[in-house]
Amino acid sequence: MSKEFKTLFEYLKNLRSRYFHALSAFYVYEGLLELSALNISGQKGAEQNIKTMNRFKNFFIMSKEALRIYFLLELAKLFDESKQSLHINKIVNFSGSNIKALSKNDFLEFHQGRTFIDELFKQYKAVDKNDLKEIKTKTKKHEVIIKKLDDYRNQYLAHEDKQKKKVNINSGEIQELFKLIAEILNLFSSRLDFSTTAYSHVEKECKDDTKRVVEYLNRFEPYRLKEIEKKYSLI
Repeated sequence: MSKEFKTLFEYLKNLRSRYFHALSAFYVYEGLLELSALNISGQKGAEQNIKTMNRFKNFFIMSKEALRIYFLLELAKLFDESKQSLHINKIVNFSGSNIKALSKNDFLEFHQGRTFIDELFKQYKAVDKNDLKEIKTKTKKHEVIIKKLDDYRNQYLAHEDKQKKKVNINSGEIQELFKLIAEILNLFSSRLDFSTTAYSHVEKECKDDTKRVVEYLNRFEPYRLKEIEKKYSLI
């Protein structure tokens, strides 16, 4: 087994973990916004959610801002181009430079002992130049959005420029970039691990958890008030 195959596998493992955390942060952030949106939570629900979150406004204000900064920074880092950093371009370039060391035999040696490895090996397709060309083509189609994200990261997040250029990047564009990264990571995963990951559940789970937190806080409020009354002998 080549050391390059193992190295690329570790790179991919790192990127997949970072991607999942950034995607989760994005949907938790969106979930918090939707709780106070009339068109999603309804007037009565939104008003109650806002009332509940305002009781803990310092927590929710800072949490939303921290989530926003985190997923934007992480998303931008995944599209970085620094030679010293690990990002999508890094694994594409690394693969291109070491294509011969990412062979079917390297896959077989790396996964020795895995269940059904002989059957998987028969169907396995190693990463090739066409895969890398496909990734570069897909990435180029999103270069305008990626550039906006990079500009926003550099001026508003990583640095605080005194004279900022206005950058408008919306939720739909962010979701496009998340989708693109998922496609790239799954392509590499299919070549290195003969597996892919479905991320379709992340949005629902993150937003459901976020909604439950606010619901629990709302339900807890009557008990908190009773404890205060009891403590100060008001009843």
